[in-house]
Amino acid sequence: MLKSLHIKQFTVFQDALFEFSPGLNVIVGDNGTGKTHVLKLGYLFSRAWSDLMARVSRVNTQRAESYLDERLLGLFRVSDLGMLVRQRYKGSARLVAAVSGHIPTVQIRMPNEPPFKSPGLPEDMPWDIEIRRAKDASGTLNAKVVPDAAATNAFLPQQVFVPSKEMVSLFKGLIGLFEKYREFPLDVTYRDLAVAMSTLKPREVSSIFPDVLQRIQRLLGGDLKLDSGDLVFERSDGSRLESQLLAEGHRKLAMLIYLLRYGVIERGSTVFWDEPEANLNPAAIKLLADALFVLTGLGVQVILATHSLFLLREFEILKMNNGQVSHPGVRYFGLGLQRTQAVVSQGEDIASIDPLVLLDENLLQSDRYLEAGE
Repeated sequence: MLKSLHIKQFTVFQDALFEFSPGLNVIVGDNGTGKTHVLKLGYLFSRAWSDLMARVSRVNTQRAESYLDERLLGLFRVSDLGMLVRQRYKGSARLVAAVSGHIPTVQIRMPNEPPFKSPGLPEDMPWDIEIRRAKDASGTLNAKVVPDAAATNAFLPQQVFVPSKEMVSLFKGLIGLFEKYREFPLDVTYRDLAVAMSTLKPREVSSIFPDVLQRIQRLLGGDLKLDSGDLVFERSDGSRLESQLLAEGHRKLAMLIYLLRYGVIERGSTVFWDEPEANLNPAAIKLLADALFVLTGLGVQVILATHSLFLLREFEILKMNNGQVSHPGVRYFGLGLQRTQAVVSQGEDIASIDPLVLLDENLLQSDRYLEAGE
């Protein structure tokens, strides 16, 4: 789970601190304010431990620096790290992240008790890195703090980044294209997701597969299946449809069911989702909001960036209807630009976000509509 992220002198950020809820986190802001950058940095640090420990038995500074250097270049699609230091700033960029992993533990509950939301005891995994830009504009990465003191048996469930472009239709052959073409025009979040979706075996339905996702499946009338390296849509009557022939919005909903059914998303996972509402009609956005809200109540952290006021309102309605039922909560982040620098406001309700660009533009549109009818 991502607990906090402190960004200094990086891209559009001069000094911004994000403190995340263990449940649902919603980032809004105009284009160019760094919403996707926040998601990518959170994703970087959330999966770094698992990636490093998959290769060696201990995280050390040298290996961490090499890994973070390569991942930053791939995530932001830049040729040199120096390009990520804020323009016209002569010093260094600094990124500090607080991540909480888990230590395996025996969990016992009665049959009538709800499942545990955490897969183990918490274990801190702190990260603190610096990107120095030389006079020739080249950059070097220095890891000031890495989680080398964390227990060697600590783990993080799979972290998932769902990019803004729909993935299902791009799936076939995507991994091979990344391996063949160094300048392939998509960042590595697409490859990561394709790899996660292609190395799966059917298994029992996840314990966090809630009723709302079953409703999505009924809406779609079928399910995504992995067949000979390609994704196909299998209808309820057994017939099959090439996934590319599904409506784009339906492909996105089908992918969420797929990720849950095959255990890519599980208890303790953090899901980073860039513009989940893209190409969804209001009815589908409502279902998606329900699904994400339910998941966060079952031990999944969700951090998303959106331009949709409709989606924001759905989250607020769900929050109000939730009443006193136990839920980790919703946290909102508003990003705005002041003199070319991104500033962040945050709180537990929409009213605490300043400026709320989505609401401002919605009200302005209403004014223009009324004026046009006069």
